[in-house]
Parts: sequence; C-alpha cells; structure tokens
Amino acid sequence: MGNAVRKIPLPITNKNSKMALIHIAKNSVGITDEDYRTLLDGAAGIGSAAELEYEYQFHDVMKAFENLGFVSTQRRGTVDQRAKIEVMWKNVARNPSEKALRLFIKRIAHVDHPRFLTAGLAQKVIIALETMARKAGHKKEKK
Repeated sequence: MGNAVRKIPLPITNKNSKMALIHIAKNSVGITDEDYRTLLDGAAGIGSAAELEYEYQFHDVMKAFENLGFVSTQRRGTVDQRAKIEVMWKNVARNPSEKALRLFIKRIAHVDHPRFLTAGLAQKVIIALETMARKAGHKKEKK
C-alpha cells in the first residue's frame, strides 16, 4: 500500500458543526468563494460543505485549510486531552501499544487516529479509559 492513506467511508457525524468549522476556516484564511470551491473540490471532490458525506472528506478539507495556515482552537484544546489519553492508556491497557490505542479510539470515537479527535470525542475516550481504570481497581487521579 506504500504511503497511500486508505479512506474508510464512515458516514459523517455532527455535520452541522463540521460545516460551521469549515466556514470558520474559510473566513480565517481569507480565501475567495471561487478559491473555496476549488479547495473543496480538490480536497474532497465536493462543491459545497453541505455535500459532505464521509468523515474522511471533512478531514481532507480541514487538512487543506491547515496547509493554508488555519489552526483550529478546538485542535489546540485537544492536545492536552490526547496527552492525557496516552498516559491513561499506558496505565490501564493490557496492551499499551500505539496500534492498540488507535484501535481503541476507533472503537470508541469512530476516528482513525488520535489527531482526528474533537474535544467531545476525546472526552468520550477519556471517560471510557476512566471506566477501564475503575474496573481494573485504579483510583481516580486528582485534578
């Protein structure tokens, strides 16, 4: 398969929120409507954000905006959550490998990689890890 990324056609979730984020990114980078439509077509093969059908399309569009300099405040906020997930995973998982963590995140949050976690999805994973920790007899960490 080489460096090709396999695009799993997971149906889009939270479509309205994702469309809003795309429009925020468009305004943030300051591109014209014509350039916006070109970006959507090139990144995801769509003519408007309303045509989003799959998660990978959203991620491809957002990656294109990131390449133009867009940085989502939501993504910055999830960096700490992802770090917490990794630490918790190493402490509670029977198999603390990166591959096992990705499979766990895929099962809980339905995204292919931790970098695709939104704040809400990251919280969902953290709650699942806290449940695992409780079942394993770990005490809840103090904030």
